[in-house]
Amino acid sequence: MRIRPPAGRAGRLWLVRRLAVARRGEDVLEQKRRALLHRLDQLEAQLEEARGDWRREATAAETWWQRAAVLSGERPLELARALQRGEAEVRLVWRNTLGVVHPDAADVALPAGELFPAGGSAALAYAAQAHGRALEAAARLGAVQTAHRRAADELRSTTQRLRAIERRWIPEHERALAGLELALDEADREDAARVRWFVARRDS
Repeated sequence: MRIRPPAGRAGRLWLVRRLAVARRGEDVLEQKRRALLHRLDQLEAQLEEARGDWRREATAAETWWQRAAVLSGERPLELARALQRGEAEVRLVWRNTLGVVHPDAADVALPAGELFPAGGSAALAYAAQAHGRALEAAARLGAVQTAHRRAADELRSTTQRLRAIERRWIPEHERALAGLELALDEADREDAARVRWFVARRDS
């Protein structure tokens, strides 16, 4: 990046102001980076909990489905699938945290009606309930995974912007300011030397 400040002392003021803005931006980005790190720690704990819930509910659903198949046979299971009307719906509740838009909750609406056709056992009803709980757990897990991924992406982006300011933007402006101040000092010395020379000639 080539910096082109205005000439003279106006350029010095221009560079000083830009450096002040950059340092404020650096502070803000560092605060955001730390907040995002803390947020990711929270989400990782939620993610681990959500994974455990989903595994537990999925295992229970599979167990009840196998029991229903053993107790009722294949025909009641097929009949139960055929009788079921509608589809489950998942609605995500979105939120903005630290500039990251992410799912904050997942609401699951299951189809109305009972999965209990004639000839089926009570295990079939329990299997249906267990699968509903497994779906709710899967929706919660998906919401937390999405929130974690988006927060991690924002952390990477924030860290890149912060490093660009720290390693390029500020050093380049500091070098430009140092060079300009050196040039201004030399100009001041030259002006002072010319004044002394003029006064010496006038008085001689």
